[in-house]
Amino acid sequence: MTGQKWFARVLAGAVAVGICATGAIARAQEMLLSEEGVLENGDMVLPSDNSLYDQFTFEGKAGQTVTIKLFSTEFQPYLAVISPEGEVLGENHSAGGNPQNSQLELTLATDGTYIVIANGFDASSRGRYTVEVMVAE
Repeated sequence: MTGQKWFARVLAGAVAVGICATGAIARAQEMLLSEEGVLENGDMVLPSDNSLYDQFTFEGKAGQTVTIKLFSTEFQPYLAVISPEGEVLGENHSAGGNPQNSQLELTLATDGTYIVIANGFDASSRGRYTVEVMVAE
């Protein structure tokens, strides 16, 4: 599978509005999910590479564009998002060339409950992380 993880095989807020110094109106951001977690022994295990993972859910609406972020200073994070229908919508293991951040931006096709997978790049990944999902309005 050329280094990619296929989670589909494994798994069937505050609003802030501001004005910039130039007078431009900043886009509103709504937080759909903000959680801190730890990858540790006893977590769920991905059979394809024996890596640990946690999962979180958020309610999305058709047409929303969301940014999903996974940060860790203790391991290289690997992020995946699963649709309400069980499809993998996206995966990422580094954002902006930084191996400690994963990020995806997606436009949601349907209303429903989406799953965010917080995972490490390999089976030795352990440690604290933060996962966030935000939508731009």
